[in-house]
Amino acid sequence: MPITRKPIEIPPQVARQFAADMKAYHAEQDNNQRDRIAVGTRHMLLEHTPTGTKLRLSEVKSYSS
Repeated sequence: MPITRKPIEIPPQVARQFAADMKAYHAEQDNNQRDRIAVGTRHMLLEHTPTGTKLRLSEVKSYSS
């Protein structure tokens, strides 16, 4: 049986920042800078998730695809 995750509920301003970060991620040509954007976005999202929630960098990158 697959594990389902409870959706993350984040404030609107954080959602807008996430969208802006993803635009920047796609506009960036340098892979190192793209990784920095994704890492910063991951940290921002983790601030608004329940304690113990795991959010992998690869998951943040997949949301941006």
